[in-house]
Amino acid sequence: MIKIDYDQVVHLLEERQFTELAAFLKEQHPADVAELINELPQEFHLELFTLLDPEMASNVLSEIHDEFRQEILDHTNSERLVNIIDEMETDEAVDMLSELTDDVTQDVLSALDDEDRTNYTQLLSYPEESAGGLMQTEIIAVYQKLTRNEVIEDIRQNYEEVENIHRVYVIDDHHRLVGILDIGHLLLAPDSAIVAEMMDTSLISAQVDMDQEKVVNLFRKYDMYVLPVVDEHNRLLGRITVDDIIDVMDEEATEDAYRLVGLNEEDRVFTRPINSVKKRLPWLTLNLLTAILISSVVGIFEETIARLSILAVLMPIVAGLGGNSGTQTLTVITRGIALGELTLHNTWKAVTKEITVGFINGVIIGTLVFLLAFLLKFDPRLGFILGVAMVCNMFIAGLVGSLIPVILKSLKIDPALASSVIITMLTDIGGYACFLGLATLLIM
Repeated sequence: MIKIDYDQVVHLLEERQFTELAAFLKEQHPADVAELINELPQEFHLELFTLLDPEMASNVLSEIHDEFRQEILDHTNSERLVNIIDEMETDEAVDMLSELTDDVTQDVLSALDDEDRTNYTQLLSYPEESAGGLMQTEIIAVYQKLTRNEVIEDIRQNYEEVENIHRVYVIDDHHRLVGILDIGHLLLAPDSAIVAEMMDTSLISAQVDMDQEKVVNLFRKYDMYVLPVVDEHNRLLGRITVDDIIDVMDEEATEDAYRLVGLNEEDRVFTRPINSVKKRLPWLTLNLLTAILISSVVGIFEETIARLSILAVLMPIVAGLGGNSGTQTLTVITRGIALGELTLHNTWKAVTKEITVGFINGVIIGTLVFLLAFLLKFDPRLGFILGVAMVCNMFIAGLVGSLIPVILKSLKIDPALASSVIITMLTDIGGYACFLGLATLLIM
């Protein structure tokens, strides 16, 4: 296989040598083609994509940057979209359908046969961030009475439709999941063995409405690479594979990282500037309001600061370290919530631990700043005030940094969404109030 050369592809596009380029692309790995589309000038995206056959296009689409993929889908006719969907696994096809406009989605669905249309309509009804939204319906399901050879023949007949067959699922006459048959076990079993004798009945499955974060935790906890999905009656609906879970983990990590700093996860490197402004401005406005509130607290001690200007120099130390300490606590607690480490029974233990850590760090840092302030200004009162304020603020940081995400989670609000701005506000207010309040009492 000849490696993709960016300059060569651009040259072929500019010279309109599409036949040669199409033959060249056909020999490439879909991930490399997607990377090439992401790097090309935007005016070439659709032109290159139209050169891909439906099978290659189906594999390339999921790897293209969101903004570019949406542009391509918007300019691809329904007939080609149907051909691409025919080459996709159901979970990927549903993801693509969900990105189309309602009218285009209906046009595509109407062009499918009755069975596929019913299947995709049902899959589209599941929440996007649920097990049903992640699963694919291509599975191998057999009855308990079948023999080993009959199961192998069933796999042969369905191999092209069901890719990456790791396990065979065993169902009863009501399509309820009763067991799992590992492919390795199946191959080593005697010809006369029946499924009921070979299957493993210790089942781990996901309910179709289970949140995707809980699905990720199941994969992580039990070291799984494929997970069956069932309905409330334990009827087998589909499966989730580990490649989908890796994508979810990337999405969740991105979402949490973005929300901690007030960004929308749809705001990416190549998002148009006006769209990025729309996504970021509301959060910055909220930060402005909290900053005004913090400033109003400082304003209460305006006379104190005016009479002892060194306080203005030292104030950022208190606020900065308190904010950093609160962010550290928030990160640990938010991660614990995301991974399912925090439960109803151990939450208070985690909160107590973080408060203790904040207090101890405050004592140590407070002692250091006391010594520094004393050595620099030869004023033990100033050093004492700064040290005590540091202890108070880092205690506050441990308290609010652990409690705020837990409270938000209990209110069904994503802890990463609003925790950072609340914690920063509270640590700044607490730090300034302690520092300037003590200065007013002990020095003025």
